[in-house]
Amino acid sequence: MVKRLLQAGLLAGLCLSMTGCSLWNMSVEGLISAPKLSEEQTKIHESLIKRTGKNITLKYPQNGEYRSAFVITDLDGDGSNEAMAFYENTSVDSNGDGIRLNVLDQDSKGDWTSVFDAAGDGTDVDQVLVSKLGSDDTLSVLVGYKTINIEEKTLDVYRYEDQKLNLITTETYSVLDTMDINNDGYNEIFAIQQDSETASSQAFLLRMKDGALTKESSMKMASGSSTYVSYQKGKVTASRRGVFVDSLNADGMLQTEIVFYRYGTLQNPMAQLPDLLLTATVRQPGYYSTDIDGDGIVEIPVTSIMRGYEQAEATDVLYETTWYCYEDFYQLKKKYIGYYSVSSGYAMMFPSRWQSLVMVKKDTTTGELVFYKYEGNLEDSTTELMRIVVSPKSETADYEYDGYELITSQGQLDYLVKRKPGQLESLVLTLDEVRNNFYVI
Repeated sequence: MVKRLLQAGLLAGLCLSMTGCSLWNMSVEGLISAPKLSEEQTKIHESLIKRTGKNITLKYPQNGEYRSAFVITDLDGDGSNEAMAFYENTSVDSNGDGIRLNVLDQDSKGDWTSVFDAAGDGTDVDQVLVSKLGSDDTLSVLVGYKTINIEEKTLDVYRYEDQKLNLITTETYSVLDTMDINNDGYNEIFAIQQDSETASSQAFLLRMKDGALTKESSMKMASGSSTYVSYQKGKVTASRRGVFVDSLNADGMLQTEIVFYRYGTLQNPMAQLPDLLLTATVRQPGYYSTDIDGDGIVEIPVTSIMRGYEQAEATDVLYETTWYCYEDFYQLKKKYIGYYSVSSGYAMMFPSRWQSLVMVKKDTTTGELVFYKYEGNLEDSTTELMRIVVSPKSETADYEYDGYELITSQGQLDYLVKRKPGQLESLVLTLDEVRNNFYVI
């Protein structure tokens, strides 16, 4: 039992770390140790030191696809790789110059040589994106920089030519990514920019044409968003791409705006009809928009107090989650209803015969989630239907011996259910029903 309780704590921490597109992240300096360098990264590091000296600290992007201090790719299309290295000079005479960006080129023998070095626009790297923009085949490098105690981040867009990173443009942003949002076959830069003086925000696109970036399609975001904390690219409908942006409002609750391209410009239905749509997405923190079922369309999870918990203390309340998708025009449509365990990283949807008839409790001894038939209040609901546990693969056999069945696996984790078959209770699900309604997030 003690072993299982310890596992529950470790698994909760692991599952909470499995998030993407989150805009809140710890810097590498706050970790116990920096990631161990690969053999190739070690060679690049040694070449960097030859250029800069030993008194440097590597700087790691805190968000996005690239999380290494060394971004390795073929920037100029010549068939051999270049490496971008982010570092800070810690020598006494550096005068706190801040972060720097170095480019190293690889020759035919695989050796690395520093060819370019420049100052960055901050003290940390927020994220790095490498993408073709517009119809030009030349790669663009987007580096987002951040500075301690300053919420606004700085975007520098570079093109690599003649062994130099040439700065094309600089913008500020809170949300940043590249995507083909208008279905023209080419990527654009999508960004949200906040104005601290007016407490307003705007979304805009940067388009590449003839080697230059043009800012267009600016659109106001809804008022009342204090902090952008997460976003998710994906389909709004089967034929339209967009960005689902989760932010905290003044009350510390999450809300979602959807930005997509239509009629030659960006649109945000939540900002157009905030009283109808934006308020309908308000929910508890931690419930981020995501494509839960893998169909490409992003869903918005909205929480409500689960039946039986109406009179419970706030710290004891469990929430039912309704997953919504957007439909033209100006409609949010219910797609699923169920229980979403944020800490364990899964959602169990309620089939139609469960809705309004099932509730969830936590087993305080094992930490498992237990599904019960709802019988009017919390105390009287004692007919157990099933329980779900998340287990490392090394412990799965012990659970199976105890009557648990495998639902699905994700990496080194197994998700298992222990049902209560044999009862004269129509609410007990078959294993196939459990599997068909279960989603790892």
